[in-house]
Amino acid sequence: MEKSGKKNIISNIIKWAIIMVILVIVYLWKRSEILEAIDEMKHHPFWVSLLCLAATMLHFVVEGRIIHNMTMYEKRQMTWWESFKCGLYCAFYKFISLGSLSGIAEVYYISKHDIEPGRASGITLVQYAYQKLGITILGTVSFICLYFSGVSTVEKYAKFGILGSVIALGIVLLLITLSASKKFATLLIKIVEKIFDKILKKYKDKSKELIEQIQTFNDAGLYFWQHKILCLRVTLLKMLKMSLWYSIAAIVVCASNKANPLECIALMATANMIGTVMVAPAGAGTLEFVVALLFAPLFGATSATVAIMYRFYSMVVPFLFGAFVFAADKKSK
Repeated sequence: MEKSGKKNIISNIIKWAIIMVILVIVYLWKRSEILEAIDEMKHHPFWVSLLCLAATMLHFVVEGRIIHNMTMYEKRQMTWWESFKCGLYCAFYKFISLGSLSGIAEVYYISKHDIEPGRASGITLVQYAYQKLGITILGTVSFICLYFSGVSTVEKYAKFGILGSVIALGIVLLLITLSASKKFATLLIKIVEKIFDKILKKYKDKSKELIEQIQTFNDAGLYFWQHKILCLRVTLLKMLKMSLWYSIAAIVVCASNKANPLECIALMATANMIGTVMVAPAGAGTLEFVVALLFAPLFGATSATVAIMYRFYSMVVPFLFGAFVFAADKKSK
């Protein structure tokens, strides 16, 4: 455990170092646009910040509702307030670890509310699948609507949208199949065992952990698939939750440009879908890159404002609120 903890710390330091290097490079490369964006933010009316904050807090209100629903068949269902705090607690760990510890934090927080760690792990893994499903549905539908409505940047970079949609749909299809089919899970476990036996012999000890996660995810998936209304409800809530964050783009753009709010939300949904299938620590730089492609030709320097404000209200603000939950949890111990 101590060795694993040291590895996590080193991994997080490396991730943050990469992020800082990326930020410095981006600042030097796009200095004028960033300064223009900061100046634009200074002149935003107060209601812009207020609405962005409201969107973020409503995001976690819905997240609390999701966790509350996911625990409804346990011996003790978490209350909405406990679930709301769980979401913020995970946001705290997501920020400091750039995403790598948020799942572990959720398992811990759920299990401390009289729910078995195995069940908590299953709930967390299935939630991840629903999150991917919600992002993919919103992103794919938004991309199709924007393309056929003739939005110039979406037409220009249609190949990125198609590729992003295909990859995201492939990931979702894999996750759904794994969660709903015992045969597929068994086959995947056999493949993993062969890979570690023949190719990755040095890391054979890791295979047990991976196989255990596959089994946990499959068991939890099969359990939740029995409650199809719950599955549908959680998927819709995930879509609502993400839409609240996407609305930050609409708030920022409409504050200084004549724009259709729904079009801005759809653009952000498309950007986020493409960004999530690009590899980077916590998606750093990937989302900003796609936002620049889709928003900059339409709204100029406001695209940089969108990226900055979105990151601030989706990562920094939840981290700050989550810090209070983290501190209260430590104090209660």
